[in-house]
This record gives sequence, structure tokens and C-alpha cells, in this order.
Amino acid sequence: MRKYYNYFVKKALAVKKLITIEHMVLSSDFEYPAETHAFHEFIYVDSGQVTCHTNGKKTVLKQGDFFLILPNETHRTTTENHSATAFFICFGCTSEVSEIVRGRSTLDKEMRALIGKIVKEAKNAFRFPFEKKLVPLEKPTFGSQQLIENYVEELLIRLVRQKANENADICFVMNSLEFENGLVNDIVALLKENLYGHISLNEISEKTFYSKTYINNIFKKNLGFSIMQYYNRMKIQEAKKLLRENLSAATVSDLLQFESPNYFTKVFKKITGLTPTQYKKTTLQ
Repeated sequence: MRKYYNYFVKKALAVKKLITIEHMVLSSDFEYPAETHAFHEFIYVDSGQVTCHTNGKKTVLKQGDFFLILPNETHRTTTENHSATAFFICFGCTSEVSEIVRGRSTLDKEMRALIGKIVKEAKNAFRFPFEKKLVPLEKPTFGSQQLIENYVEELLIRLVRQKANENADICFVMNSLEFENGLVNDIVALLKENLYGHISLNEISEKTFYSKTYINNIFKKNLGFSIMQYYNRMKIQEAKKLLRENLSAATVSDLLQFESPNYFTKVFKKITGLTPTQYKKTTLQ
């Protein structure tokens, strides 16, 4: 399933707020307790090995590895008998494309250089060594905080490009109309695939990576029906073909996986104005 990301040309990805910056030497028995917060966090391993636990999944990070944690993801960090030095930064980000970078990535030379620039400018802006609460210097270097945000943006953009090059299913669109058309077409394709089966709104939401409310609103805006209303209409259109082949209403109901023949009849009459039996008689004349 191709996933579409809508963005504006002028600002593809924006880092709005620096929350914490930490450069830490971690002992071999280091363990940070599980936490959840409403902002992004990334970890970069400068040396040694760090283990990141997110939503029950364990990921081992080695030197040069980067790990992005999205807002509201439960996570904790351990070293598991490996000492390490690591860089942690928490920040606000306004673009959904950051989801592409979620989890582990290995940084190339240019990306690692950006980490170095972030640390350098952080020392120009905040008291070092960094603690959880950032303390601005009395006389920070002009523009240092803005450069930190710019470098984080550049790092994320480079990572998004890298992931997109590795995955042909990631597609970017330049305007909302193209984005909506792509999303609607993907949903219609899912409904067609499940014409003789069943797919729920929850499953469609999971497959398209968007909320139920959002996809329903986009779908109705473009096609005039909610997703489930359109799904039923597709099934009834197919039911007409099957009834013309002289199949019984009960058989058609079973083939199209309606809850029961009675429910099938109810939906059929609501959409066509006729019961399946009345429709068969009409079409056979």
C-alpha cells in the first residue's frame, strides 16, 4: 500500500522548538525508565552500544546509529553491559513526514557531520555539559539556536530522502488535490479487493496510516459517501450482477459476506428501492 505525504514546497519539514539536549557518557549498567511525551526525540550513538525499547520492541544501536522516537511512543533506554556515549535531543516538529524516519537509521558521513554541527552550536547557545533543562548562556553566539533547529531539519530531510530512495512505496505529492485523489483511489482499491470479503474502517485506517475520521472526511468530500456507504453500494452493484445470473438472495448474501440474508435485503432495498426478489423479477422481464 503506497502511503502519500502531503507537504508545502516552501517548508517540507519544520522544527519549531528545542526542548532538551543531552550529550551523555553511559555506564554499562545504565537504564533510563520508560517514559512517554508529546514531542519528538532522537538518539545518536557516538560510541559503544545502546538499546532502545519502544512499544515492546528492542532495537540495538551501535556507533553511527540514529533512532527517532515519535510523540506519545512509550520508550526507555538501556546499555545492557555495554558502555556508550550518546547524544539525545527532544524537539517539536510540525511535519508528518518525520514518521518515515521513525526508528533506527545509520547515518552517512554528511549526516554525522550535521550531528557535530548541532553539538557545536548547542555549546554556543546553552550551558555545557547539557542537562535536561536547557540553560541559555548569558551571551550566546548570535543565531546559534536557529542553526541547531536548521541542522536538525536538514538531518531529518536527508533521512527522509534516504528512506524514500530505499522504499518505492513512499510517494510525495505537491498539492492537496493530488494527495486526496491518491488516498481515495487507494481506499477504493482496498474496497474492491474485499468485495467478496469484509474490511472494516479500522483496518482501512491501519492500512492507510490515517485516522478513521480523517479518511472518512476526505472520502466523503471527494465521492459524496462515507467509506462504508460506498462499500455497501459497491457490494449491491455486484449483487445485481449475481442476481441476474439467477442466484438466490441467500447465496448472494453469503458470497458477498453480508451479516445475514435479512440484512442484505435491507441494504439492497435501501439503495435500489427494491428487494432482491423484486429486482430479479424486474430484470428478468
